[in-house]
Amino acid sequence: MVVAQMRASRIEISQTAINQNVQVTMQTSHAKHMFLAIKANGYGHGLLEMAHAAKAAGVYGLAVAVVDEALAIRQAKLDMPILILGYTEPQYAEFLAQFEIITTVPSVAWLEAAQGFLTGNQPLLVSLAVDTGMNRIGMRTTAEVQAAVAVMQAHPNLFTWEGIMTHFATSDTAETDYFEMQLARWHQVIDGLPCLPPMVHVANSGAAMYHADEVPTDFIRVGTVVYGWEPSGKELNPGTDLIPAMTIKSALSFVKQIPAGEGVSYGHLYHTTGDEWIGTIPMGYGDGLTRAMRGFEILVGNERCEIVGQIAMDQMMVRLPHEMPVGTPVTILGTNGTQTIDIWDVCAHCHLQPWEFANQLSDRLPRYLVD
Repeated sequence: MVVAQMRASRIEISQTAINQNVQVTMQTSHAKHMFLAIKANGYGHGLLEMAHAAKAAGVYGLAVAVVDEALAIRQAKLDMPILILGYTEPQYAEFLAQFEIITTVPSVAWLEAAQGFLTGNQPLLVSLAVDTGMNRIGMRTTAEVQAAVAVMQAHPNLFTWEGIMTHFATSDTAETDYFEMQLARWHQVIDGLPCLPPMVHVANSGAAMYHADEVPTDFIRVGTVVYGWEPSGKELNPGTDLIPAMTIKSALSFVKQIPAGEGVSYGHLYHTTGDEWIGTIPMGYGDGLTRAMRGFEILVGNERCEIVGQIAMDQMMVRLPHEMPVGTPVTILGTNGTQTIDIWDVCAHCHLQPWEFANQLSDRLPRYLVD
């Protein structure tokens, strides 16, 4: 997608906020090493922008979902450890080995298939996945893990056992029964192993923030908390020590006064009740905004103004309290002066979680790392 750099609409990512959130997470979890999840375009913040922000914040490594994300980071000349969290086809094993990308391996069969693609010039860095109840990918028994370790030990030129992991489904909720069951299953699998690899990583954002005394935290792999979003949705913690890293900004591109009874935008879902000043903003659902934001108040200058009418693909309209000049700054998410548009308020209005809202933001919006 073309990045629309020649208009006012943009996303700004605060390095100061990332630094603060990394520090809070490391202190709370007692972690020694952090992998920051920057998959899915950095949770909407920008893949490379977040990679550079993570490096500047002292983060140890980066976690992604697919090979292409890992290769993009390597092509940007970032030499941090990279961990692929999701499933990768065995046919790409040699690429992963060449670029020293730690690969999540879900089964013995995967290792056996990968052998046919590896040259042995560089061993593949392997992190074994243990499925304790997320029920996506991974091995479920000690015997399966031991069989995978045996394959790697039999082919040391092809594989290096770098890590072992599981993923908790409910580590960020007040109800802990399922978390405790998963933790028990984890111990059933790994306690029977004669040795462990250098990286034992089980703590996602929820486990790192709420279960640091129950799980290994030498290595953590987190996402939401570093972006400034309290993982439990403020159920377990108010999150006041976290700073949202994302600001979405634009500016008024057109202002007009229209009389009573006029419809605004597609379908005329909004009609003016008197002479009203309507402002146009060059941003819409083509940029990833959800049409469910209709009726939500954003900042025009430092005044709250309601989004009126259907949000269009490239533009949307707001009802202004009075005439305002074209070019007046617009804050869709973030702070302007003493006023703040909080992502939790946006998401409550749209019935989304912050990570869902941010992941919808399209590549057309330029991302800038600031402060």
